[in-house]
Amino acid sequence: MGRRVSGLMLSLVIVTMTLSGCISSKENSGNNDIDEASELILPYFEKDGYRCFEHDGHERCWITYVPEIVNGSELVPLIIDLHGWSLSAFEQREISGFDEIAEEYGAILLNPEGLALGGDPTTGGSEESWNAGWCCADAVANDIDDLGFLNQLIDIAIEIHPVDPNRVYVTGWSNGCAMSYYLSFHSSEKIAAMACMAMYLLADIPSEYNPIPMMEIHGVLDDNVWYAWGSRPIIFNPVAWFDNSAYQTGAVENMYEVAKYNDCAGSLPDLNDANALYSIQGFTDCENGAEVQLVSLYAGTHNPYEEDYGSPSEFPRYVPGNGGLIPTTQIAWDFMSQYSKEIITPEN
Repeated sequence: MGRRVSGLMLSLVIVTMTLSGCISSKENSGNNDIDEASELILPYFEKDGYRCFEHDGHERCWITYVPEIVNGSELVPLIIDLHGWSLSAFEQREISGFDEIAEEYGAILLNPEGLALGGDPTTGGSEESWNAGWCCADAVANDIDDLGFLNQLIDIAIEIHPVDPNRVYVTGWSNGCAMSYYLSFHSSEKIAAMACMAMYLLADIPSEYNPIPMMEIHGVLDDNVWYAWGSRPIIFNPVAWFDNSAYQTGAVENMYEVAKYNDCAGSLPDLNDANALYSIQGFTDCENGAEVQLVSLYAGTHNPYEEDYGSPSEFPRYVPGNGGLIPTTQIAWDFMSQYSKEIITPEN
């Protein structure tokens, strides 16, 4: 650890000039992107660095937020926060509030950007999305390797920032929540815990999956990704409309499915915590010391965050939040931050 920290402190001296542009492998395709990132030594103290590298023939970008208290003297958690379908990385940062979590708890925050490739308008048009199973839009239509991009991004972040590789957490909203599930199930060796908002597991589970803690936060009044089983097909995906096997779940059913894949004990949840505005239920005795939890917001819409998305004049893109009544981002962080890959049970 001392050698890593010393190297990071040396970076502060080297990066007194401002770096711009993208990390790209175009000029020397023989070099690994992580090696190139190391050579560039991106300023990890930069609060709003927008960086890119080439992956699978596409320029993939993300925003970095590093609080001033992160100075390289110790390794800190990494939060990956994934936007929903049609949002941008900047919009996700603004609405989710994880930048405030990063500031308060000294974590590094990355907001990756999905791709918009001018796809078939019947599947959502040319809007940013993630390939997280059968949904959504351009990412699925073009079979984008979002999993590979995010895995490489995590590796780069660990290489160029003072990130604790045992405390990598992933979260996201809607399509970003589905991608959070996908990344967590397919890269469980890298992810310490996941807590996402308003979407479900939409893909098959790899045989090499190793259980990790998972939470989903969902509004009971969600009119986009419905809370109850079989209410209607979600989003605007014709494939789901005509393939009954594509989507036959709800928030509670999804919790049971995730609990099954995490080898949780018992046929019924052993956690049932009812509050005035929301409830938390789940399974606490799962393989690897994992837990599976569902947070149900009684009056919650598709936007579970405290802040509204958009304004009423921007309908249908306007989605009201909970008005600050339920600290959903804090709930997600409190759940995830208990866990580290170094330990089996939550930290005390």
